Formats: sequence, structure tokens, C-alpha cells
Amino acid sequence: MSFGFGVGNFIAVSKLALRVYTAYKSAPDDFRNIFDEINSLHNVVNIAQSQFEGSNPDPENQKKLKEVLQGCKNVLKDLDELHVKYGAMASNASQGGLAVGRAVDRVKWGQENIIELRARLTSNTTLLNTFISS
Repeated sequence: MSFGFGVGNFIAVSKLALRVYTAYKSAPDDFRNIFDEINSLHNVVNIAQSQFEGSNPDPENQKKLKEVLQGCKNVLKDLDELHVKYGAMASNASQGGLAVGRAVDRVKWGQENIIELRARLTSNTTLLNTFISS
């Protein structure tokens, strides 16, 4: 690919998706409901990589593809950061922290963030899938 970015961009997003997917695979049930969306995004990124490898889209589509991949990367980074934060909460609770505080934090996380993150994952997957199909 010889436009604004290279195949490395697809690979970076795919690796990040796989890392986040793996982290959420072992998460408690209330976190795993986002697991399928992460897997779908990972699969669509890999399909897009194989489709656009060696192609040269017009400048407008180059810009759009770059923006879509950046959106994918952003939501995956947010998910990764939240998993790390939750892991720290769980670790603190298991080291004598208050289990009630952990449960409240988990419920708060679920209510405040999961809907938005799932919507962003779905949106980015749909955008990339639409881009592939066009």
C-alpha cells in the first residue's frame, strides 16, 4: 500500500484488537459481553488488511480509511485502559481492599462505559465493513 499509511497500520490495530480480545476473554461475565464485538472488529480489520494490501485507493478514500482505522485503534485503547484499571481494582480487592468497593466500581463501570464502548466498537466495525464492501 502506497498511500498515507501502510499495511503496518492494519497490523498494529489487529494486534491491539487481539490483545484486548484476549484480556476480555478471561474477564468476569459482566465484562465479557463486549467480547464478541472485539472479536468482530479484529476479524474485519484482518479482512480489510488483506483486501487493501497492494491497492492504491483514491486520496479521499485513503483519508477515510485512515480515519476509520484510527477510530478502531482509539476504542481498543480505551477498552485496554479500562481492563487494566479494572485489573488494578481487582488486585487491590484481593490484597485486602474492600470487596464492596470493588463491586460498586464494577457496576459503575458497567453502567457508565459499556454501552458507549459497545456502540463505538459496533460503529467502527460497521464503518470498516462498509468500506470493504464498497
